[in-house]
Formats: sequence, C-alpha cells, structure tokens
Amino acid sequence: MSNSVPDILKQLDDLNKQSGIDIYVPSLQRTVKFKALNLLQQKELLKSSIDETLTKLSFITSFYNIIQENILETTNINSFYTFDRTAIALALRAASLDTKYTLDETVYDLSPTISSIPTNTVTHDVLTNTIDLQNLVIELEVPKLDIDREISNAVLNKFRAAKTDDIKTVVSELFIHEVLKYIKAVTFKSETGDSAIDFRIIKLDSKLAIAEKFPTTITNQILDFIKKFRDFENQYTKVGDINIEVDGSFFAI
Repeated sequence: MSNSVPDILKQLDDLNKQSGIDIYVPSLQRTVKFKALNLLQQKELLKSSIDETLTKLSFITSFYNIIQENILETTNINSFYTFDRTAIALALRAASLDTKYTLDETVYDLSPTISSIPTNTVTHDVLTNTIDLQNLVIELEVPKLDIDREISNAVLNKFRAAKTDDIKTVVSELFIHEVLKYIKAVTFKSETGDSAIDFRIIKLDSKLAIAEKFPTTITNQILDFIKKFRDFENQYTKVGDINIEVDGSFFAI
C-alpha cells in the first residue's frame, strides 16, 4: 500500500474521471461527461455566497473554473452559453451532493427539472437579434461563458477596490455592464462605407464608452431582448412552483 500523498491524489483524480457524470448541454443538444464536484470546489462555491453583493459575480468566476476543470471531453467551454452553465450546475449539484434542495424550510426535488432540460427548445430568436436604427446596426447575442466571466470579473474587481463611499457608484455600473454582455457587434453606416466593431475582441473600456452613447431607444430594445432571454432561461430554474437562484448558496446542503 502506498503512503505517498501524490500517489493518493492521482488515484483520486483517476477515480473522478472514471466515475464521470453525463450532463445534457442544451446548446450542444447532447450529453457531455463531467467529473463530479469535489469538496474543494464545493468550498469555493460556498465561499462565493458569503457576500450577498458579490455572490452572483463570484459564482460566475468560480463555476467557470469548475466547468473547465471537470469537463472530460475536448470541448471549448467558451462555446457554451450562460444557460448551459445553469443546466450543468443543476446536474452537478444533484449528482455530486443531493437531488433535494431546501429553501425557506420547503424541500424541492431537482430531478424533474433536470429531466426536462433536453425538452427546452433553444430557438435562434432567443439567442440572437439585430437592432437597426438609422445609420447604426447592433448585433445582439446571449453571452458565452468567457464573455460573461470577463465582464463579471471586471465589475467584481471594481467592487473589491472600491472605498465604502464608492460602492453605490459601482452598483450603478452593474446595469450597463450587464447590457454589455449581450452586444456582439456594432456597425456604423456612412456614405463612405461601413465601420464595424467586434465587441468580443475590444477592451472593456472601449465597449463601455460606445454603449454609454447609445440613445435610450436602443437601450430599451436591448433590455427587451435580455428580458426575452430571461423568460426562456427561467425554464431551467423552475423547480416546483418557484424559480431557484443558481449561485454559490445553491451548493449548500
């Protein structure tokens, strides 16, 4: 019998890989094999739920890392959408911890919700939209995991660096940063030619500077698109007669 800690850690890694979990990823329309959550990962998720102001932002970062560490296929997780994260989180929580979820002293069974995920139809109009206003065209897309993580991290860092009297200012920026996640490209039309800007590759400050100049008519259309997506995403979080919040606290048992 080996008493080597590295040997034992390797054996545990091998065991986790061998006992993989098949999880349905909606955007791929098929199952993908993942390792179960381990105790360290659960600890990190619970840690992200301590500060209510930061919990959602911290969860986005923590769970991105978990998906990357636990996926057992050669698949680019940056092709996953944010609703894929919700589906994966539900399945990993149920398989690794418990299918029962307690909220306000009521116990809910996650199994029916997880079983229904493959039946939720993902349509093109839910994922993308185009706003065309005079000489401005804005392409919208539901954020992929890397975009969501990048912008959430930026806001999270602002929170952590802010002084107490700056917190309200940072909170007010949450709104516009959330809008930024859904902008894929902006094209300015002119008689001399079109000028297109790919929002996925420019710096966050540049995204912010452009979006802050949008007229409210455009902002309202972006918000309508986000609301439509939220209504669709609620299918993945409806358990019994409620919609649960999938964040760090969801992984407490």
